[in-house]
Amino acid sequence: MDQLFSLMERFAPEALEIITMRYQILRQVFYHQPIGRRQISKALNYPERTVRGEIEVLRSRNALYTTAAGIFLTPAGKSLLQEIDQYIPFLYQTQTLAYEIKHMFNLQEVIVVPGDSYHNPLVKKDLGAAAARFLHRILKPGCILAVSGGTTLAEMAAAMEQGPAIGNILVVPARGGLGEDVEQQAGTIAARIAKSLGGQYRLLHVPDNLEESTAEVLRQDSHVNKIVQTIKSSDILVLGIGAALEMASRRNFTADELKQLWELGAVGEALRYYFNKEGKIVFEVAGIGLERTDLDKIPEVVAVAGGSHKGEAIRAVLNGCRTTALITDEGAAQKILNNDNGNKEN
Repeated sequence: MDQLFSLMERFAPEALEIITMRYQILRQVFYHQPIGRRQISKALNYPERTVRGEIEVLRSRNALYTTAAGIFLTPAGKSLLQEIDQYIPFLYQTQTLAYEIKHMFNLQEVIVVPGDSYHNPLVKKDLGAAAARFLHRILKPGCILAVSGGTTLAEMAAAMEQGPAIGNILVVPARGGLGEDVEQQAGTIAARIAKSLGGQYRLLHVPDNLEESTAEVLRQDSHVNKIVQTIKSSDILVLGIGAALEMASRRNFTADELKQLWELGAVGEALRYYFNKEGKIVFEVAGIGLERTDLDKIPEVVAVAGGSHKGEAIRAVLNGCRTTALITDEGAAQKILNNDNGNKEN
């Protein structure tokens, strides 16, 4: 595929420009419909005359339709956009970044979507959609899927609604609730994915940040223990990655605790563990759910996170946690690769 796009770039670069333009127009309509030509022109920085012409072409090919309210995608246009999405890493040449990260961390698969979700919210939606497509590809009937929380995984759950249902799937949260917006909690995401797949879900009705003594008592509860054992039996784990101090603030750490994390060199967080640049755990929060040692027994561990501000955090977690796949964006990928401490440590 790389060779094909390389050949097109040398032989017919204007064709790639047209493909790129039409893809971007379809993408704008998909995320903002109904939308007007002027809005598309302003968002993409294309002349309105050019946008008008391309919209007419796409409309003649049954990808778009217009009403007094604005421009909409047709079902055929939506299907076309979903088909194109899998080739976008090659079109934007982010596949090279993916290859380098894959080799650096010995991962089975890396997907890098164009752009930087830190600066462009639409890229986070693209990231969620890429994660949803990947998950659909690896899911099999009868498997147990565990998911963590956060905004990116919430976007993944939203994108799952666009795919085919897969029966006999059980979806569970990887941990308790963090206290964030309910749409971003692991339990809500698990339930939403299960509904989209036509599967079942189980919830873990405990908060994520507990005193160790409280966590120990809850672990002895037969109902809690049963769901925890189910979670630990997962076939696939999809986990988000956060910047250490940001996640600590969301957990309502005190000023002294935040200072301690900073002094310990914590840069990344996943599953209640805080990692330094080398991938060593420097702090952990008591809680119930998956432990880092459980990841060694889960066949597929998929990290989903993006944004240039998270590059260091993602690298730290990849260094410290067994991971089989990474789905990220261009902004984070460049930060991961542009650091001298990116070598995998075991």
